[in-house]
Amino acid sequence: MIEISLEQIIKIYSWIIASFIMIFIAAIAMFYQKKFGVKTFYYFYLIPIIFLFAVVINLYSFNKLESEYVEFIGVFISFIATYYLYRIMVGVK
Repeated sequence: MIEISLEQIIKIYSWIIASFIMIFIAAIAMFYQKKFGVKTFYYFYLIPIIFLFAVVINLYSFNKLESEYVEFIGVFISFIATYYLYRIMVGVK
């Protein structure tokens, strides 16, 4: 039987929440592009969503170092995409 500790459950839950937040941000980017005609490249928001869901389903659980790298890549791309959308919406050049 597979034993799942409370720490693992909380970690998986937090990555699921992060993935859904990224989906919500992608929806905001799509709305902003369609409503105001500004290119937000909302389809590129799928990349961090895929990385974050890969962490959730533990595709890289066999190697702890690879798992940490995938988590970092997902978070870093999410930050860059969100910051890009922020700069577009606020009007910073």
